[in-house]
Amino acid sequence: MTKRLVSSFILIAILLLAVSSCMGSGSAPRATLAILNKEMARDDTGAVVARITVKNTSRSVAELAEVAVDFYDARKNLVGSASDSVMNLGPDETWEFEITCRGERCCDAASCEIKATTGTSSGRF
Repeated sequence: MTKRLVSSFILIAILLLAVSSCMGSGSAPRATLAILNKEMARDDTGAVVARITVKNTSRSVAELAEVAVDFYDARKNLVGSASDSVMNLGPDETWEFEITCRGERCCDAASCEIKATTGTSSGRF
């Protein structure tokens, strides 16, 4: 009876170990991004641009870092949007860029909302 109990315990332990190792494989820690700076301005041509600084605040490389910007008029109506991305943003690295409003009413842009996401080069976010 004792042998059967020990054998059962060992079998359960092996199964639990196998399941936990399968669950942990293939899922690397996700990179996280922080928006350090955002500023709306007009460039030399008069187009509305957002000047943005994003930082990878994690210990993982952001294989794909994407920023989407929605531009709004004074009444909070969407007047345009744009996005940009960069590959392989390392831990503690920053990405500074300008993104131009794309839309027919961008000249009315008064504010913007920024969303930063990370993913893989295969497109998985």
